[in-house]
Amino acid sequence: MKYNCDACHLKTVRKLIEKFHPSEEVCKEIYATVNTYLDPQNQDSNPKVSQKVHRLIRESLGIEDLFVEEKFQANKVFLDQYDRWKRYILQSDNPQRTAIKLAVIGNIIDYGAHRARKDVEQQVDEWLDSPLAIDHCDALLEEVDKASKILYLGDNAGEIFFDRLLIEALAPEKTTFVTRGRAVINDVTYKEAEQIGMSKVCNVISNGSDAPSTLLDECSEDFLHAYHDADLIISKGQGNLEGLMHEKHPNTFFLFIAKCEPIAHFADAKVDDLIVKRCK
Repeated sequence: MKYNCDACHLKTVRKLIEKFHPSEEVCKEIYATVNTYLDPQNQDSNPKVSQKVHRLIRESLGIEDLFVEEKFQANKVFLDQYDRWKRYILQSDNPQRTAIKLAVIGNIIDYGAHRARKDVEQQVDEWLDSPLAIDHCDALLEEVDKASKILYLGDNAGEIFFDRLLIEALAPEKTTFVTRGRAVINDVTYKEAEQIGMSKVCNVISNGSDAPSTLLDECSEDFLHAYHDADLIISKGQGNLEGLMHEKHPNTFFLFIAKCEPIAHFADAKVDDLIVKRCK
């Protein structure tokens, strides 16, 4: 974990306390425990710390899903516009590339990233004219054609709508979409995947973990089999990138928006860049 990640974790705690208004005693207990996670001697990765923080808050507040309403509404907003976005893709000069870019733009819908929050529709519309700063789309499309088993790692609710459109545009018959195993931030679980109709498009499985990422040492055996058996991994979002950036799968593409300086630096990009990056 980078030293400058501490501020984001503390901001997460503050925002959740402001949202749910627990007692002063509970607040003190939460902050005291979180500070032990942020000890400089702690070697946990950033996703692992985030997992611990959200477990602690769920247990302290007795709330299983801290963003249940936000996830439902983000999905509903875009699902109600399915025809608009499907038409937008099909009428573009290159529907597959357009679907890839929309999926990347959808990554802006993130209640874990501490950025100015706007209406989710406005967020997406404002990014439509932004270019991909790192564009490995052609390589991705080549690998999609060659692959027989594609594993698509999901990230956030709302965003999953554009994941569905991308899978429809690529190869739904050979794609498996992966959700989190339990509610964490606004990450997609099987419940949100069902709301968006993902199982009508492709196979859907859970990774079995409550980390806001893909941490292989915590994922289920079923997921690990699918991961190692896949010819192609499409990894959505910064959280999945943080969990897999040092893994050795031979054919992984990361689709994400760089939301902070450490990740932008890792990707050789700038904050707010749209990125489709191959990692061999």
